[in-house]
This record gives sequence, C-alpha cells and structure tokens, in this order.
Amino acid sequence: MEFEQQDQRVVETIRLPLWGGVVPADGATPWLMVDGLGHPVEAVTIFLCDLTARGRSAGTARSYAMALLRWWRFLNAVDVSWERAAPAEVRDLVLWLTYAAKPIAARRTASRPTAGRINPVTRKSHLGDGYGPATIRHNNAVLRAFYDFWLERGGGPLINPVPVERSRGGRANRHHNPMTPFRVEGRLRYNPRAPAKS
Repeated sequence: MEFEQQDQRVVETIRLPLWGGVVPADGATPWLMVDGLGHPVEAVTIFLCDLTARGRSAGTARSYAMALLRWWRFLNAVDVSWERAAPAEVRDLVLWLTYAAKPIAARRTASRPTAGRINPVTRKSHLGDGYGPATIRHNNAVLRAFYDFWLERGGGPLINPVPVERSRGGRANRHHNPMTPFRVEGRLRYNPRAPAKS
C-alpha cells in the first residue's frame, strides 16, 4: 500500500519559519497579518474585515490573526498553499502543537519552575512552555471559521480542511426548524479534550 507524502511527515522535525507577523492597522480591521515582506495577506485581510464588520472586538481580530499566522507558518514549513490544505495538514499541525514549545518559552527565566503548575491562590494553572488544549481548540475553531468563510464566498478551496465528526447520538439536525438554515453538528475531529475543571 502506498501512502501519500502528507502521511509520511515526521512532525517532530518540523521547524516553523519566522515568517510574517501580526501588526496593528488603521483601516477596516484593527489588525493585519503580513507576509515575510511586510505586505498584508489578502485572504486573511478580507476575512478579518468581515469579522470586524460582524462586531467582533479588536482582541478577537488579533487572536484570529495570530492563529492564522501560526497556520501560514506551518503551511510554509510543509510547502502547502492555504487553498490546497487538507485534513492531513490540520492533523499534523495539531500533532506539532502538542509537542512543540512556544517561541516565548526560551525567554522564560524566573517563572520556569512554576510552568504548568497550579497557583495555590488562584487555583489556575501557570502558563506552560507548550501549547495547551485550549490553544489548540481555539486554533482549530479559527481555521474552521476561516475556511467556512472562503467556501461560502466561493473564492477558496474545495473543502474545509478542519473536518467535523458527526454526533453519535443520532441523525444530525433531527430537531431542525425548517425556517432556519442547517447548522453543522458535531465536534472538530482533531480537537484535544478540554481539561476537567476543578
């Protein structure tokens, strides 16, 4: 049996390039994602403008831009264009995020011993050196929204590379109101489980 190139990736060896960035803007959106030359990435700019027009905050726009920057850097590392991304790329990004260290972790000094531990006063975890399940889940949600946007416009890929697993509890949309559009039911396939709240 032959496997495609995406199935042979060794994600532990992938190194994301320091390509592009997220910068403040004065236009229709408060943040832009720029490429390696400092030019706005058009597909992301159009998406962020739509996000802003729907009343999302500047913080949300920045958060989405950062997730998309991580995605673009990953796609650059594996040499795949955003329009050609498939579920295999999302799977590999999730695998990479589960083992990779955040770029800022190298600068951690005094707080290194507390990384990932529970703060006895607040009962919240100290930030760790890696990407947590919440970050990975957010990243997947952003990618799903970005590709849904482009599929709806007809200007992007043929499929959304962030697949949804249908619920096992029966038929999707079984209590659907015929006066409203159908909505996707199920969980994103490559979402890690959220940690239990204590």
